Amino acid sequence: MKKAKLLFFLLLTSSSATIYGQYFPVSEIPDSLKTDVCLVVREDIRELDMQSVNKATEKISRTLTVMNKEGEDIAYLALFYDKNNSVKIKEISYYDSNGKKIRSAKQSEITDAPAYGSSQLFSDTRIKFFKPNQPTYPYTVKYEYETDMDNVISFGAWRPLSRYKVSAQHSLFTFTHPEKIKVNKRELNISSKLSEVVSNKVVETWELNNIKAIEDEPFDISLHERVPSVYLMPAFLIWDKYEGKANTWTEYGNWMYSLYKGRDVLSDSDMVKITNLLQPVTDTLEKIKTLYKYLQNNTRYVNITLGIGGYQPFEAKTVYETGYGDCKALTNYLYSLLEFAGINSYPALVSSGRYRERIFTDFPNFQQFDHVILCIPQKSDTIWLECTDQKIPFGFLGDFTDDRDVLLITDKGGKFAHTRKYKANDNIRSCRSEFNIDSTGSAICSIKTIYHGLQYDNISDLFNSTFDEQKKWLYSNSSLPSLQIKDFSISDLRGIIPAARITESEISKNFCSFSGNYMVLSLNKLNAQKAIQKMIKPRGSDILINRSSIDYDTLVYLIPRNYRYEDVPSGISINSKFGSYASSVTASDKKIVYVRKFTLLEGRYKADLYKELYDFILSISKADNLKMILSKKLTN
Repeated sequence: MKKAKLLFFLLLTSSSATIYGQYFPVSEIPDSLKTDVCLVVREDIRELDMQSVNKATEKISRTLTVMNKEGEDIAYLALFYDKNNSVKIKEISYYDSNGKKIRSAKQSEITDAPAYGSSQLFSDTRIKFFKPNQPTYPYTVKYEYETDMDNVISFGAWRPLSRYKVSAQHSLFTFTHPEKIKVNKRELNISSKLSEVVSNKVVETWELNNIKAIEDEPFDISLHERVPSVYLMPAFLIWDKYEGKANTWTEYGNWMYSLYKGRDVLSDSDMVKITNLLQPVTDTLEKIKTLYKYLQNNTRYVNITLGIGGYQPFEAKTVYETGYGDCKALTNYLYSLLEFAGINSYPALVSSGRYRERIFTDFPNFQQFDHVILCIPQKSDTIWLECTDQKIPFGFLGDFTDDRDVLLITDKGGKFAHTRKYKANDNIRSCRSEFNIDSTGSAICSIKTIYHGLQYDNISDLFNSTFDEQKKWLYSNSSLPSLQIKDFSISDLRGIIPAARITESEISKNFCSFSGNYMVLSLNKLNAQKAIQKMIKPRGSDILINRSSIDYDTLVYLIPRNYRYEDVPSGISINSKFGSYASSVTASDKKIVYVRKFTLLEGRYKADLYKELYDFILSISKADNLKMILSKKLTN
């Protein structure tokens, strides 16, 4: 009788669900999860089952409520696979705002194609891609899929949130692995809810509910530091015939070294070329420069993810014969050239990008590094070389790999080192300008700006741009009104700390404004600091100023013959833990000279100091708005 009642209840609830289709009504989302969001993760269930040392299955069910177009743009499904992974999409369904099912997507709506374009010549990776699209917001899309994985050497990281302006109602991650297999883990901002052994298998569960969206704040730290994360890494590594351990970075480096070993042999013709090239060179530094130039002139970068190509470089012979390779292959090739010349060097694994991610020096894992550069120890200093860029100056890393922990691949395992840090005096922008103003308020402008270090890095793309593209950039990055560029030149001053010089000859109409009989001259016409647009209270992130820099500006104004200046403003000085600012104004008969220096200091500061930073930037913005009044001379 009880069984009959239970069956009747199940049939009733199933029938009700079918009739009304109330699966994911938007009304069930708490208001706190709908504020300033573009997407709500209604349910995210990930089940990862490790069957053996290098074999696993992953099942995912993910339901997303798309609030607007911005949310739609990030609600896509992108599943990469190759010969080691098979992907099966079980369901893609749409639901309206009331939770009623609209329809299921057809297989023909799912793109299955090579994962990369022509720049990635060596890849067996493919992608299954689906982008949702509905005429009315909000709506909900549900994904269910399964992945079988062989040759598993990393499980990546689980993050219930991976973007700003996204909230999550419910996230659940379950990881199962044989008790006899050791898997290392690192938890950030979360601890496992449950850990138990069932039938000789360890089952760990992490669960979160009602996670509010994180706001993108000015000067904030990496999102990865702010969200809950779980990193998993097998302690034993097997990929085809390559076996190793990863309990320590030393062990991890040993395994990586085994992938590089024996791939440094040069072809006979290459050795002849290098011998002839280096014959007149006796200085070690000049030999390194010569070989680096040889690399840049004779190779180009492509991405390679064929089989183990995601971890193992092409042989040096292959790079010489084809003329291309990825970061590993090109770095290994230069390593091989230097080795032939008797110069010691090491491939260095690095986390690349403008923003430096924190490296877990006590937790080896594949998620920490995504790029390879070359380290060349020298008696006086260490040389770091980016091997994928044909144009970058010798020894210059730029903000792509500067000032961060890297792992050197040596015959004794992985060793940590730190790349070059560019200080404030390395990153200088200096500008000297002269403006000859006429009685209509227009000005003939002569401007020379030099960008050093990382400020050079910000504009280095101009060297590879056409004349028209350069001119367009100058227009779009100028604050001068009614600008007409008459002539300009851009010079690349290469070096360990490189520099770029831009000279401009221009006419700016409406350079000065008028108020009655007075001409108004804004003293900082070129590089005025903008105030921070957001004043966030309370702030969620620490304050992070990524890099130090200095801006010098000297602006000389020649005023019209029939005008004279009124009062000369006093200099302004502002000091803060975040940097300093100073300006001064001097004037003679027909000349006004405005000088400005702004230093911004890198650092990580507590969130409660944000008001102080906001006020510091605001005060500089106000100081940069300094004006002088020019009055017309009276005539007899």
